[in-house]
Amino acid sequence: MEKIHAKATQLVLAAVSCIHESSDSDPWDYGWSVESYRHSQGASISSPDGPVGLSAEGVAKIEELHELLARQTQIRDRWNMEELWGYLASLIAFVSSFKGEREGKAKELLARIILTEPSLVIFPVANVSWEGPPRRIGKKNIIGCLDDSFIEATKGLGGRAELHADEVAKYVNGLQHRMPRVGFAALVPGQRGLARAQAKRNLKLLVELTMLLIVDKSERNLWSLRGDTNRPGVRGITLDRKAIEEGLRISGDQVELYSSPLVIDALGNRGGVLWLGENPVPLEDLLRSDKIRGAVEECLTQRHSFLRRLHVAARWFADSYWASAQDDAALAAGVALDALLGSRAGLPGRAMKERYALLESDPRMRSKRAKEYEEIYSVRSLVAHGGESRKLSEGLYVRDMQESVTWTAWRVLEAHSTFSISSEKEYESLFEDIRWGTREWPWREHDEE
Repeated sequence: MEKIHAKATQLVLAAVSCIHESSDSDPWDYGWSVESYRHSQGASISSPDGPVGLSAEGVAKIEELHELLARQTQIRDRWNMEELWGYLASLIAFVSSFKGEREGKAKELLARIILTEPSLVIFPVANVSWEGPPRRIGKKNIIGCLDDSFIEATKGLGGRAELHADEVAKYVNGLQHRMPRVGFAALVPGQRGLARAQAKRNLKLLVELTMLLIVDKSERNLWSLRGDTNRPGVRGITLDRKAIEEGLRISGDQVELYSSPLVIDALGNRGGVLWLGENPVPLEDLLRSDKIRGAVEECLTQRHSFLRRLHVAARWFADSYWASAQDDAALAAGVALDALLGSRAGLPGRAMKERYALLESDPRMRSKRAKEYEEIYSVRSLVAHGGESRKLSEGLYVRDMQESVTWTAWRVLEAHSTFSISSEKEYESLFEDIRWGTREWPWREHDEE
């Protein structure tokens, strides 16, 4: 990156030479991402000496600088390209006001953008229960109760987490959210807004992958189709239902947490109560299983691009799980299944059915799996095209669909470990080989089905 750094420094200095005073008393640094604004006569940047503007030649230099940096994968991984406009504009304005040697200062400030270290992000989490010690998930994530042990565990992430341990402690101890508080820490490559988005995404993936891979959901009182009111998320953005319930109980305003509609029907008049409160997701308990935790960490670290399938499937599975309408849940579950089985080039339903069946290790069960997929595909297709499926009104078929998605996810992970599948090409070859009998799943007649 040395050549990029040197060229970027020269572009900053060239832009600095084009700076002029601005009469606009209300500079809009972020607005430099908007082409019409930065090319307007009133475009200005805040600086220590007051608002400044750029000539047309200066605007061309900052555009060239942004284009240069945006071409670098390392920088795209670290910065939101829209936010970067404002940072570059501020950098140019600051260098112009610097009284010392400008080239060195420009190079120093650019290093913060080009050669930056990973960011530490910490936030409290809503609708998740945790009682034991914090746990490190993957290489750079910590989840647990926000206490001294969490602070110490976060320090173990290294980098900024270790260097700024005092600030972490001050932040954790100063939080005003109701107890108990569960927190999440992540060391991510992004900076500023992108860092927050990446950390939030890490939490979502952790929860979504766990929910996807848990096979005994009903035995753990994890019930889908309850809506997203109690879905885990960043606390303060996502409301923590248990904390709000406790707070409103004191004031007697619990009525704000439930709905009591009046229904007058053939059987008379009845109000009833719709209570959307649920127990928080017992994430600590779910992750105690070495098998679950190992699979989640394998997907999070994604040493192979092939495992991106699990990321996409988990996202759609979560949409299905936390849906309130059965047709929405069925459609999302179908898309999750597509993510696990499909091909980037697209596959007809027959080929998808065959793949689903060939994931079964017991050859005697494959015809049953094929019929199972036909039913799922029929329901999903009908819903997608505006129809109504009778199966969705008969019992809890959507939960059967979700169980099938979870089974498929585990079989894809099994393919990854058993056959060392690490790419899309190898995945396609596996189905061809199983079809022609040149490879087969390890299987014994007394194995569990």
